[in-house]
Amino acid sequence: MGGPRAGLPDPLGGGFQISNPEGSKSLSGFKSSPKRASPALASQERFERLHLFPPGVNVSANQDEELDHETFLMQIDQETKKCTFYSSTGGYWTLVTHGGIQATATQVSANTMFEMEWHGRRVALKAGNGRYICMKKNGQLAAISDFVGEDEEFILKLINRPILVLRGLDGFVCQRRGSNQLDTNRSTYDVFHLGFRDGAYQIRGRGGFWYTGSHGSVCGDGERAEDFLFEFRERGRLAIRALSGKYLRGGAAGLLRADADLPVGDALWEY
Repeated sequence: MGGPRAGLPDPLGGGFQISNPEGSKSLSGFKSSPKRASPALASQERFERLHLFPPGVNVSANQDEELDHETFLMQIDQETKKCTFYSSTGGYWTLVTHGGIQATATQVSANTMFEMEWHGRRVALKAGNGRYICMKKNGQLAAISDFVGEDEEFILKLINRPILVLRGLDGFVCQRRGSNQLDTNRSTYDVFHLGFRDGAYQIRGRGGFWYTGSHGSVCGDGERAEDFLFEFRERGRLAIRALSGKYLRGGAAGLLRADADLPVGDALWEY
């Protein structure tokens, strides 16, 4: 990218909440301040605050309210792309006997790594035993399912980050002056505002809401919000999927387009 590389905003302000839509419950967790980074992870390259929701050490989905002080950190492993969830008590989520999920591990291992699968507006988590995490009738989470159904699907919500800055392979995303088109090769960035509903995000810039136009073009002057799906694929990088099923990428002419089939290469965005 030509010109100076402006820095992205501090990544520590972001976070997630995960809830199970079937029971309309959030994953309950240990109490901690969302403003403080864990000293053990403060020196890591990139991590996200994860708002999950477990009394004691057992992870469960039994909360009706979203409370900011119930916070976990999610970190994506660069090699395996699997996730770890770190609690404020200093323990990682870990797979235990009979498929139970507890937040007691002090070190990362195969049992603390979870594979995240993207199912449209929902996500599923597969544990080290090859089974999916589900919400049991008592609200506790356990990796005991061989298939993904309603009990195995969760909503992943980015919290504490109402704004979005994107940088691709060629530069930052910025709305072209005097146009509704979005450039992907700028040396300076635009700040976009995020909305959220039912597992999808709405993106608003200075010209209006993002929407997909003809031939996969992405425009930034919409009067009504269009839903986009965020998939957190790598550490510090996400893919954005339009309602057409195509991923947003930086086109050859430096314009943002929704025409990529896979979330790789220029369809991954540093945020």
